[in-house]
Amino acid sequence: QTKNKLPQYSLFFIIHLPAMADQIIPPDAIDDSDQDAYDDTPTFIDMSSAVEVAVPDGDAPMDDDDDEVDAGNDRDDMGDDHQQEHLPDQSKATFPSHSDAVYAIATHYDPTSHTLTIASGGGDDRAYLHYVTSQATGSSDSTTQVTKTVPLSHPHTDSISCVSLNLDMKPQAHLVAVGSYDGAIVVYDCSVADTAGILVKTLEGPSDVEWCCFHPKGGTVLLAGSIADGTIWMYHTPPNPNQYKCLQVFVGHEGGVTAGAFTPDGKWVVSAGQDGTIRVWAPKTGMSRHVFRVMDQSGGHDHQEEGPGPGLTCLSVGGGSDGQLAIAGGEDGNAYVVHIQGKKLVATLPHFENTPGAASSTPSASSPPTSMEDDPEEQENMMEEARSVEAVGFCPSTIPATAHWCATGGVDGVLKIWNMSPGGAGGAQLRQKCSRDDGIRAGITRLRWHDSLPLVIASYTDGRVCVWDVRVGKMVDCLTGHEDMINDMDVAFVHGSSAAVIVTGSDDKSVKMFELLPSVQ
Repeated sequence: QTKNKLPQYSLFFIIHLPAMADQIIPPDAIDDSDQDAYDDTPTFIDMSSAVEVAVPDGDAPMDDDDDEVDAGNDRDDMGDDHQQEHLPDQSKATFPSHSDAVYAIATHYDPTSHTLTIASGGGDDRAYLHYVTSQATGSSDSTTQVTKTVPLSHPHTDSISCVSLNLDMKPQAHLVAVGSYDGAIVVYDCSVADTAGILVKTLEGPSDVEWCCFHPKGGTVLLAGSIADGTIWMYHTPPNPNQYKCLQVFVGHEGGVTAGAFTPDGKWVVSAGQDGTIRVWAPKTGMSRHVFRVMDQSGGHDHQEEGPGPGLTCLSVGGGSDGQLAIAGGEDGNAYVVHIQGKKLVATLPHFENTPGAASSTPSASSPPTSMEDDPEEQENMMEEARSVEAVGFCPSTIPATAHWCATGGVDGVLKIWNMSPGGAGGAQLRQKCSRDDGIRAGITRLRWHDSLPLVIASYTDGRVCVWDVRVGKMVDCLTGHEDMINDMDVAFVHGSSAAVIVTGSDDKSVKMFELLPSVQ
């Protein structure tokens, strides 16, 4: 993990307020037909019970009939001596506001005002809003960029772990939520106006906030999860700050909650935790609808015994033709795909290849390779860390040729592309294995699918951003500029165009903005 924080456990007295949630969450965002169909029996995810994953012989990627795509980039400057070379800074803007590593990034592009809004937070206990506006200079084709940075005022006492914007939801109030390991969740105005950065409300909630996100319909409901006490809190954030309130507290995880999200239709909350479970919650009642439990592959558990399996590190929702698939990456090197409505495991994706010497060839995302010949325990820990899946994502359904595909990225530096059959039934098939050929051992920290092209954008521990054509497994672009590991990445797309803006936060204390103008069709 890029945020170095030891879990702390606390005892909380939880108050459920289902009546409030019933009144505030949009009626069309709740599936009333299934509210009472709760299943407390966990689904155990075990290799012996998982749907078989079809992998070509030798675990080699499938060949496509597509013509070979020219990488289109001269990457001679990315050889083995990269540490001695000065790589060009290809970013279009750099924000050096932070005095420590940047851990959290969120972005939104407004095509009307031609303004990119960036929220960032870091290990310096500070959060900022950055604005980049394109303005005409007088000539017909010439524009200039005007940048502005607004510091956010709350005096946090620990690292900022997450930031979230509600601007994509077309809300009445434009908000940014900032979560910290000090337990504070602070909401600010993020309008492109004189009110930008004004503190709206400080929310009481869980300790050690790990992530937060807004409800996809209206952006007036906020979700936040704790890495320490294992709770998830849901708040109402209407235009009137005096009406802010806690709607629900979801309790059930037996360890920290590493990731969570509303489903795209807003009807369910899905979370993944260090206890090895994927949990589905009903926002209206706060009840757990179903639990998918990852099995401990060491043999410590059987199908009748509950207990913690491999921890889960990341989560993505909204996959499949019905939007009901969720995928979680695991510390054990697997990714797990489940069907939310059907309450079933769809596939276990074996991202990590357990081959001789794999541990030594796949270093930790946060530390250089070390000699471990005389320390078997350290070697075992390194092996476990080197196999972790750190990023997952589903291809948007708007890209017909690859609509049922998903991607996994690990600290082994490999990006794998999988083909899920329509509707989430029948397992999965490995389509491509994307590995850099520059001789640099770097893990993947984040990935994002392009919204209209068969491309995956991945950030790496060596500070690079690589763009892959997933149809043929070829790198089509590599963006440089950071001098250290990229901890977080977000991508804003320009509607009606294939252009995209990539924003990254790094251990080098900077926030950088890159432009992507792909030539792939």
